[in-house]
Amino acid sequence: MARMFRTESSSDKVLALRQLLHARGLDAHDFDIEEDAQSGISQLLGLVGGIITLRRRSTGEIRVYAAGPGSAWYAAVVSDLDRGYFGKPAPMRAFLRRHAPEPAALWI
Repeated sequence: MARMFRTESSSDKVLALRQLLHARGLDAHDFDIEEDAQSGISQLLGLVGGIITLRRRSTGEIRVYAAGPGSAWYAAVVSDLDRGYFGKPAPMRAFLRRHAPEPAALWI
């Protein structure tokens, strides 16, 4: 029987997705992220790295990504976020710094 792993743990893939969501101005707590490396589907398809399922609670949107070595799962998530599949993306100005940081020291 396949087991789904609820990812409140500190998997590298899950942490990367949470950081991406935060950087895009989305509430990471509004998303369920499941990493499944042991399911029959991933084994049947030969996906060594398993499957990542990303679900937004508020909209009900669900996307599934193959997360094996050499796959472009992270780029696919970024693309889906940019296209607005999980809701409206953050405006571009949210990615820009409000002001340039001052130098920590001056060399004379």
